[in-house]
Amino acid sequence: MGHVIYLTGAPATGKSSLCEVIKRNHPDLLVLSYSTLLREHLHRRDTTTYSTSALREQSSAIITRDDVAAVDKTLIGLVEAERTRRDVIIDSHPVTKESFGFRVTPFTAEQIVALRPNAIVCLYASPDILRMRIVRNADGRPLPTDFELAMHVQTQVSVATQYSVLTGASCYLVDSAEGIPALVERVTPIFKFGSAPAPQSASV
Repeated sequence: MGHVIYLTGAPATGKSSLCEVIKRNHPDLLVLSYSTLLREHLHRRDTTTYSTSALREQSSAIITRDDVAAVDKTLIGLVEAERTRRDVIIDSHPVTKESFGFRVTPFTAEQIVALRPNAIVCLYASPDILRMRIVRNADGRPLPTDFELAMHVQTQVSVATQYSVLTGASCYLVDSAEGIPALVERVTPIFKFGSAPAPQSASV
């Protein structure tokens, strides 16, 4: 039985970079990027190909709650099928920065329970670190104010801790300010790939 990690965090906290390194160290690992699954779903919906930057720039104008629900269902099915034979990381961030403020499109209580994560890991960093990273590599990300950056981090942490309460899985809040090598060292004992017990079923 594989170990399933739900990895989240505000933009520029290092989720994708961390997944790339962990994947190199664990070739059998399956990384399920929510944004990739979402782009594939949108392409099937209207044959339009959206780039990562386009989704970041026009998020709420493109993505409906029905789109999110469809991808959630697909993701849960993929995890259930794959966890029997390998470890899985789910790279996701349900809090998005929009023109009006923020939008939160989380799993329902039933969905996160069905996902049965072994652990929930939420990355964070200070506003000045996040601002520096976004300026260096925006790729469609808006540049919020420091207040908005801090609010994004705190809202994402709130969602992660709620998922922990609903599933009974431990939630780890991990500082990513020092960069990817330090981050890999910090999360490796948490991920425990190759040594996971079967997760216990939880009830809402």
